[in-house]
Amino acid sequence: MNTKRQPYHLIFYVLCIVVLSHSLVSCKKDDPDPEEEKLKELAASWRIDSVTNDNQDVTSQYTGFVLSVEGTKTYSTVNGGNPWPVQGTFDFVNGNFDLIRRDDGVDITIANLTPTTLSLTFNITSVRGTANGAQGITGAFTFNLSKTN
Repeated sequence: MNTKRQPYHLIFYVLCIVVLSHSLVSCKKDDPDPEEEKLKELAASWRIDSVTNDNQDVTSQYTGFVLSVEGTKTYSTVNGGNPWPVQGTFDFVNGNFDLIRRDDGVDITIANLTPTTLSLTFNITSVRGTANGAQGITGAFTFNLSKTN
């Protein structure tokens, strides 16, 4: 009788370790891309709730305002007046996903973003002509918006 043990138990343990290691690595979920996640949250049509300019309520000047944001870093507006071009592009600033820069150089802070509300703050330092030729206003703006879709 052969009393020498076969190394089957070693092979079994090695296989178990390999399978377990593979399972743990395979189950690891990829971390979501924070930029893509923020773009998904922003991508919607947003209607006006209120607007302030230098802490004064100017909501009545933006009746019918709608900001439509696409996941491709583009936007369009209706009744945006001086502070909002009819359309444009934007990008996040230095990896800060609460700060965007429009293609016209205006930096906008995402002060609040929930599934149904968006609050944006920014400064307009130079007056641009509006669609009807009227001159706009400068100052610190806060746009409080609600999702329409």
